[in-house]
Amino acid sequence: MMLNKKKGLAPAIAVGVTAVLALAGCSAGGGTGGQTGGDDTIKIGVLATSEGNLAFGMGEAKAAIGVAMEALGGTVDGGEVGGKKVEIIYAGTDGTSGSAQTQVKKLVENDGVDIVFGPVSGDEGEAVVQYALTVPEVTFVNGSASPVGMTLEGAENFFRFHGDSAMWMGGLGTYAYDTKGYRKIYSIAEDYSFPYDNAGGFFSEFCAAGGEVTGNAWVPVGTTDYATIISQIPADTDAVYVGLGGADAASFLSQAVTNGVKLPLVGGSIAVDTTALSGDANIASAAVGTITGGPVPGAGYDNPEWQPFVDAYVTQPDAFPSPTIFSILYYNSFESLLLGLQEAKGDLSDNQSALRAALGSLEWDSPTGRISMDKNRQAIVDNFLIEVKDENGKLTQVNISEATGVKQGTTVYDRFEGCP
Repeated sequence: MMLNKKKGLAPAIAVGVTAVLALAGCSAGGGTGGQTGGDDTIKIGVLATSEGNLAFGMGEAKAAIGVAMEALGGTVDGGEVGGKKVEIIYAGTDGTSGSAQTQVKKLVENDGVDIVFGPVSGDEGEAVVQYALTVPEVTFVNGSASPVGMTLEGAENFFRFHGDSAMWMGGLGTYAYDTKGYRKIYSIAEDYSFPYDNAGGFFSEFCAAGGEVTGNAWVPVGTTDYATIISQIPADTDAVYVGLGGADAASFLSQAVTNGVKLPLVGGSIAVDTTALSGDANIASAAVGTITGGPVPGAGYDNPEWQPFVDAYVTQPDAFPSPTIFSILYYNSFESLLLGLQEAKGDLSDNQSALRAALGSLEWDSPTGRISMDKNRQAIVDNFLIEVKDENGKLTQVNISEATGVKQGTTVYDRFEGCP
């Protein structure tokens, strides 16, 4: 299915409830995938982080869902859409696989949801996919979790409408070697699945170009003291790869300044996003010049769908100054779910086959470019290379280049030493 509409938010908001999605109901019990036609309510269970290093994930999830639902006259909790009720139930996690497993089972087995949406982080995502394999009657749409292997597990009820974390590094390794002239890079990254794939995607390309890795420091999530690690960076290193996110990234950037790190940085996809750059105001000397890759564009991006999304996002409660990687991924994924429900006319019968057919063939123009799907229910997307610059005293991410139609590979990375 191709939706050849430019999904501008401003027009959608302007028409409000007249921009109707014809959503039909599901079974009264929820979570059964067996619509009987007697219930007009579709239950969507949302998984997002509300505790831990990525505690802001729930707020970002709600901001994204709020933008999508308000454009249809609804709210972050659902609404009346096309005469049918959509109920959204939220479940908070702490970013760990155990927490995600507990909460996703609660949503399906206790709350009776028909569709699970989320989660945020990599280890959570792998746990959710494994659970999805046990409940084939429920449809799962990923939030922002990005390990490569999630869409290679064979779960036909699982869909991801954004790139994986290795895809997000596409082009950055070559750029670091050819354009920046880096030959030797030291790596500091968190010790779990997302940074494995994110760093693996970067270093596989950087090493293939001729680069070397001068050392790997894999640190636990929640690390607060980076002084010892910084002191171990070899003198012959040209740059430092920072595969950290959230509070960890902000802590490292601040300590890089206080510990006199003079080397340029290469950031993982969440190392220098809005959540990190909007923290300590004294990180400029470390952050400026950092290059990174990911699904969120920087300043100078030209897409008619982008600015309307930004304008709607910043009106949401507790929004950051600009959308983070989490809000844009949750928005693109939730909007994809709504478009799939529209195409299926809300039919959740026959193990939600109409909805899954619609999701699997979806193609639309998102705020970050064209989204289409491959045979593994994995999105083919656009990717952005950006650089942090100081513009009039404000740290700003500026587009370096874009890659369109990026497809998933099949290499799943694990913890590695040296080049992957």
